[in-house]
Amino acid sequence: MAKEALNKELIELKKAYHDLQINEERYRLIADHVRDVIWTMKLDGSITYISPAIEAVRGLTVEEAKNQAIHEILTPESVLKVGAYMQEQYIAYTSGLPLSSFKGQVDYYRKDGSILHTEVLTYPILGEDFDSTLILGVTRDITERKQFESRLLEQAQILNELNATKDKFFSIIAHDLKNPIRSILGFSELIQEEAKEGKNQPISSYADILHSSAKHTAELLENLLDWAKTQQNSFPFSPSEVAINDLISEEINILRPTADHKNIKLIDATVDQIMVTVDRKMIGTVIRNLISNAIKFTKNGGSITVDACLLPESAVVAVTDTGIGMSEENLSKLFHIVDGFTTRGTDNEKGTGLGLALCKEFIEKHGGEIQVSSELGMGSKFSFTIPLK
Repeated sequence: MAKEALNKELIELKKAYHDLQINEERYRLIADHVRDVIWTMKLDGSITYISPAIEAVRGLTVEEAKNQAIHEILTPESVLKVGAYMQEQYIAYTSGLPLSSFKGQVDYYRKDGSILHTEVLTYPILGEDFDSTLILGVTRDITERKQFESRLLEQAQILNELNATKDKFFSIIAHDLKNPIRSILGFSELIQEEAKEGKNQPISSYADILHSSAKHTAELLENLLDWAKTQQNSFPFSPSEVAINDLISEEINILRPTADHKNIKLIDATVDQIMVTVDRKMIGTVIRNLISNAIKFTKNGGSITVDACLLPESAVVAVTDTGIGMSEENLSKLFHIVDGFTTRGTDNEKGTGLGLALCKEFIEKHGGEIQVSSELGMGSKFSFTIPLK
């Protein structure tokens, strides 16, 4: 009877062992063919198994991956993250406490040195002793997901900026446009009343204010319309070959009366003929805005110099004034409609808050850059580049 019982037990053990082998083979077959990397690690950090998916994910063979040091596998931040988790498991095991799972992002190095973003899930598998206790891990490539999330964040930022721009745009229409129109209406009524009553003495002063308000309103309307066109991508872009010197000369002649009114020397320092392929209206608008701003912020008796030079790959136009200059804080607010930054000139001239933003848009449309250097009380220098190709 004892012999029969022993034989029966041996048969059951063999069957159990056979079933175990089948299950192990089945799980290994699954592990070897899934896209995620499945691996096991001892509590001392040594890797005991890595699925073949490692080659598709990191570009390494199983043997190459097994022989790598931790700093060759993970980025420094992820080394700290994984190291802290493994240390917690070691302490938990040696203290008789239950082991814990892990879920989080871990960044690996691919064979070519690029970063692989992954999501890692681990499950502790208790063995009979320390050496047979394992951490089972599943590593999933989430690089595409991260790129998609990054694009979503970029789109969200763009939408936020567009909303802020829209709000500022309406603010300009509601406030900056309303006030000068009210001024025009108010002083035109005064002129009308004075004319009816035959009092002609103060009309000339009213006319000056009326002209100033009308000029500011016209400038604001023009900038608003141009800005709206750029935001709708409907601003016509018609590049042709022109001499930048001719453009500068034209804009200086337009603005010279305004400069003369403040006794400001407007100097055309261009010498060489520089040919560029640009949209004449856009670049003319940029030059006009920069000179107009320089006049606005230069005191009576000052000077403004406009120059152009040729570099190997671009033409550079610079407008330098002896004006009041700007602080570092104000410099950072330029070129952005959202900031709504505008200040009054030396003769209390009003700004639209749109001119420099338009300049930036137009120069970038040409593939160039616009820059500014300034110091309080020491004047400002605005310059922009136009690529020759």
